[in-house]
Amino acid sequence: MKILYLVPKINTEGGLERVLCLKANYLVEHFHHDVSIVTQNNGNTSLFYPLNNKINLFDIDLSGNRLQFVAKYIKEVSRVVKLINPDVIIVADSIPKALLISLSVKNRRIIYECHNSIFVELSKNKYSKSIKPIFNYWFNRFGAKRMQEFVALSKESLLEWNIPNGKIIPNPIWLQSQRVSYLTSKIILIVSRHSYEKGLDRFFEIWKLVSPNYPDWKVEIYGKTINQYNFKEIVNQLGISDSVNFFKPVKDIEQKYLDASIYVMTSRYEAFPMVLLEAMACGLPTIAYDCPCGPRAIITNNENGFLIQDGDQSAFVIALQKLIESKELREKMGTTAKKNSKKYNLEKIMNQWNSLITSKTTN
Repeated sequence: MKILYLVPKINTEGGLERVLCLKANYLVEHFHHDVSIVTQNNGNTSLFYPLNNKINLFDIDLSGNRLQFVAKYIKEVSRVVKLINPDVIIVADSIPKALLISLSVKNRRIIYECHNSIFVELSKNKYSKSIKPIFNYWFNRFGAKRMQEFVALSKESLLEWNIPNGKIIPNPIWLQSQRVSYLTSKIILIVSRHSYEKGLDRFFEIWKLVSPNYPDWKVEIYGKTINQYNFKEIVNQLGISDSVNFFKPVKDIEQKYLDASIYVMTSRYEAFPMVLLEAMACGLPTIAYDCPCGPRAIITNNENGFLIQDGDQSAFVIALQKLIESKELREKMGTTAKKNSKKYNLEKIMNQWNSLITSKTTN
């Protein structure tokens, strides 16, 4: 079958980009589908993750004002659709773009693949009194219900979007490590871009309370810096810069998981946080806030990690101290985490995707 993915950028180091490349490669190499991807990379050079050379890449230029952006997007996607004649179009982008395609590209099967929490738009209102984020929130709710087929990453995500007839296909885990962390290093790991919804600032407040009791423990953060958020300055202001280290994204992130002993997440919103699965695959115990809505789909509290009521700083501090102080607890939770991560086996997940793609829509 001919499959066309519509995505934003895939030449960066994000979770969506990694999973997309993984799935596209699998569809080509194992099911022998003809896969094409429309991107907005400003050129397809220096891709962060490898793509099979049989995959066709179409990078489109959407520069200009908002009206020009919309016109170019419709024109360019329509051109590619006419050129390759896909059997199915999978949109792994925003709801507005998916709506544009469903309205402008006729007689095509379109699957919307949801990678975001619906509450991300509302989080933007923290920095502005503009009505725009609220409008976008309700527009996304409106648009989601008008997708031909809606695929969420978890039951929690489907409930959040309130899509009664959607499908659930979680992301597969790319990391098939046979190794596990020894859990002896005094390193707490975070893999995250520096954005508001990822809530790094919330962890820094926690670490300010915890770090004085454990001066030999360090925090390592791997992720892309966003100019709008100067988290290094926050760390300096809190007086914890000696124990918090920032690093750029690395391709061999598996080794960083193996070198750590605890993984933490204090996001405000998540869809399906792959970093939790990656950490678990390496035998790391995890601690996360029960934010909407991804962590609760992955962490079983007191079994493979700690799931803390969203914003309960005191409970997070207590859980983190328990893991720091007890290697036995780290090992117990890490063993369970490793076992649970196998539920997201690549072959199993991709069989679900292949069944969906090759099925006939009921809409």
